[in-house]
Amino acid sequence: MKKLAINTSAIVLGASVSLAAQNPPPEVSRHFSTPELQGAATTRAWGIKLFDASLWQETAGRFSFNQKFALTLIYSQRFSKERIADNTVSEIVRVEGGSEDDHKSLRQKLVNCIPDVRNGFRITGVAESASRVSLYVQGRKGCTIDYPNLRERFFSIWLAPTSRDRRAAKRLTGV
Repeated sequence: MKKLAINTSAIVLGASVSLAAQNPPPEVSRHFSTPELQGAATTRAWGIKLFDASLWQETAGRFSFNQKFALTLIYSQRFSKERIADNTVSEIVRVEGGSEDDHKSLRQKLVNCIPDVRNGFRITGVAESASRVSLYVQGRKGCTIDYPNLRERFFSIWLAPTSRDRRAAKRLTGV
């Protein structure tokens, strides 16, 4: 059952979404003067749509973790904030090693920042620097989280070659 929880929270990405039809959410437009959609994907588990994801950059071009970017998730299912926080930490541990206890403070920051989500809820993470991510919920700033190497640790869940769904990571990053 734990594997099901990991796969259904915000971890596994699936089929592509039409790129031409997407406009940037307002919170992305506030951070980028000319936001460019780098890529998009839809997450499904056992045929059930979980969320749509889209990656935004200031200018079109090759994706890099060393630049400012934003990732938007629009949920299609209910997930508790605790489940999202737990699965985020589990994925960081899966990739890096160590234990979930190593990231207790990050888990608590996530629980304090995001609400339980339901169909249509939009959460956007803006990678502001290597250790700073701002999270927006339904277009409103939820919080800014400072945590060592957070940009790559957090967004690798969806964007890195170590993602559980490498094909979706490629769709999002345009690789």
